Amino acid sequence: MPRLNREESQARTKNLLIEAARDEIVRKGFAQASVRDIADAAGFSQGAFYSNFPDKEAILLELVQRHQSEERAKIEAALSSAGGDVAKAMAGIEKWAATINSDPAFAVLAIELQLQALRSPSFAEGYNELNRKHRRALGTFVTKLFELFGKKPPADPVDIATGFIALGRGMALVSKDGETSRSGRIMVTFLKALIGSAPADGGKK
Repeated sequence: MPRLNREESQARTKNLLIEAARDEIVRKGFAQASVRDIADAAGFSQGAFYSNFPDKEAILLELVQRHQSEERAKIEAALSSAGGDVAKAMAGIEKWAATINSDPAFAVLAIELQLQALRSPSFAEGYNELNRKHRRALGTFVTKLFELFGKKPPADPVDIATGFIALGRGMALVSKDGETSRSGRIMVTFLKALIGSAPADGGKK
């Protein structure tokens, strides 16, 4: 394995700490997962943790940001690769939807995030801002998808996106073992129904 330079080594350390924090928080909960636990699980000292993150809340926000960025990138790729073809666009959305809740641990993490936001005003500030940004971006994707079908969103696209986020999180909590694709199928069913019942966009020919 080639020797890593300083920037690469720091990025690797940060990634390992983030993954360890995710696992520890899912297993123990935010309150019980200590900085020492996270650092030990990643194979580093507490000093290495604090050289990358000021506290546990900061690493949790990093987890949120990464997850949301990855989700947006997948949706954007699905829409962009369709090239204006509605069938390809929906096929891309269905392929993405099949991956929703494929990681059961994230459902647990999502609950920890919400609980911490209720308990900590400082965390809530950053967490809520990330969620607002995420919903706005998803709202843009909703608008693009409806436009491809020549339809007008029946409500504020951001509100529609928020509803689907809530549906996905709820399904993560009720899905049974071996049914990780169920969430995606249900979300696509609702999305198709919403598009089908939406009024035609008067600006489209």
